[in-house]
Amino acid sequence: MRSLISLIKNEFKQLNILIIVSTLIIAVWEWFLITRTEHWPPGLSFGLGFIPLFFLPLIMIFLAYNSYRSEWGNNTIYLLKILPRKGYEINLAKFIPAFSYYLFLSLLLIAANLYFNQELIARILTEIPDMTGRQFSRQFFILSYSAYLITGIQLYLITQFSYIIASFYNRFRLLISIIVFILSHYLILRVGGFFNYLFNWLPDFPVTVFMESPAGVTESTIYIGSAPFVVIMLIMTGLFFLNSRLIASDVDV
Repeated sequence: MRSLISLIKNEFKQLNILIIVSTLIIAVWEWFLITRTEHWPPGLSFGLGFIPLFFLPLIMIFLAYNSYRSEWGNNTIYLLKILPRKGYEINLAKFIPAFSYYLFLSLLLIAANLYFNQELIARILTEIPDMTGRQFSRQFFILSYSAYLITGIQLYLITQFSYIIASFYNRFRLLISIIVFILSHYLILRVGGFFNYLFNWLPDFPVTVFMESPAGVTESTIYIGSAPFVVIMLIMTGLFFLNSRLIASDVDV
């Protein structure tokens, strides 16, 4: 357990500069938008405040690709393979810091944007009933943010898998990694679509929506299937252990 914690700490140390720089960029970006709020149309700075969320998944791709590439480059992959740790523990030590970075930065960005736009959000919520408005806000945030986290995890694990597979070859590794990355997404969509039928019995998520009509704002409930969320998490769990297995024994270093 101590060696696992030591591995995780070492990975966090390598992310220190990235975390600091990312936090400063977000702070500067939010500060700039705050200074523009009174000069721009209502809601524009609020919407622009979420732009960095689109870049975090790209950083997850970079972190995944570099997770073992740096080990090969520094010849520390040999040390990892002789450590008395199982493959999933080594891979977990890589995954936890990357996901923590993704979780921390995304929550920090969302919290800062919501905090500095409280008046705008309050005006929006006053247009719908109080209880349903709060309920809708919670439902929307939970579902959308869960999908966002799953997206980051999926990109990380598929990128990591692509790099490990490319490591079987001595030439054209980048090209092979890109091809495997694309094919993996396609395969996951196909397999996920098949397994969705097996989990259709799971309860759906009820979501309250509001539609504007000549009669006013009407409230209705739609249901979003939970099967896709369950299936993608099962696939990602399997991919995590597959990556762990490959890095522990099958990849030729």
